[in-house]
Amino acid sequence: MTDLQTPIKDAGFAEGFLLPVAPYTDWTRHRNDGVFHPNTAPLADDPKETYPWANAVLICVYPYTPYEDETLVASYYPASNRAYHAMKRLMALLKERGIRAERAETPYREQLAAYGIGSRMDNQLLYLEPYGTYFNLQGAMLALPEPVAYTPRREAREICDHCGLCKAVCFGAIKGDYAFDWTRCVHTYMEGDPMPETAMKQLPSLLGCMRCQAICPKNPKATVPIPDEVRKTLDPVAVLRGNRKEAEALIGKNLSAPKRVLRQAIVLAANRGRTDAIPYLMKLRETDGERFKAELDYAFSLLQNP
Repeated sequence: MTDLQTPIKDAGFAEGFLLPVAPYTDWTRHRNDGVFHPNTAPLADDPKETYPWANAVLICVYPYTPYEDETLVASYYPASNRAYHAMKRLMALLKERGIRAERAETPYREQLAAYGIGSRMDNQLLYLEPYGTYFNLQGAMLALPEPVAYTPRREAREICDHCGLCKAVCFGAIKGDYAFDWTRCVHTYMEGDPMPETAMKQLPSLLGCMRCQAICPKNPKATVPIPDEVRKTLDPVAVLRGNRKEAEALIGKNLSAPKRVLRQAIVLAANRGRTDAIPYLMKLRETDGERFKAELDYAFSLLQNP
């Protein structure tokens, strides 16, 4: 049997799960019900359509500990960047072993839940022992010399108590009993589209909202101080001042793109009453005013008319 656990650990992951290639049955049903963002539309229902050469799905777990204070940015985002680079290291290690592997965007949480490895929660996140919902998943399609037959390591069981706490702190996306409205999820608007004013008013931190994680009684309670580097680099005014290179090192190239981090920094600075952002907002209006019109109008309405 091919040893994958060694390179998985060497790359920086806590563990990895090797699953058969199978259609995304439950996930497809949820997508058809309108639960997920329209960006999921191009994803094939059966991975064999996209990866006919693959005979295994590898899903790797990169856990993290939340910050004591996540009102600036959730610890998930720097962790996701570290997980991305861990996956790059893993791809190189597998190539050295002669294993064909290709990074793949698949419904990782749905796949793990379907095999009883994790449990779905009302907030649409996956609970996975011992991490709770504090982890990032990275996946790849593999071609292995032997077929993959998976026996769940953990017994499938219901974890969510449907206590309603996540629904209470959510801005309307969580409906309870696994029902979800993506149009009401603030996290949705990190994709880079102009934010409606309702979402701007609700934006609690840079890049999205993780309140449903913090409130969940099933999650571990351990926290770590927010690193000074994160605090200084991702301060909304620092982002507006122009520190793309530093932000990219922390959260990755995609999230640090202006359409995402800059758009949200405008809104967060306004919500925090950061009048020291006004000179940078005025400059941005001169150079890219049409692109960020909705967010700039919102910011000036708050900061110039307190």
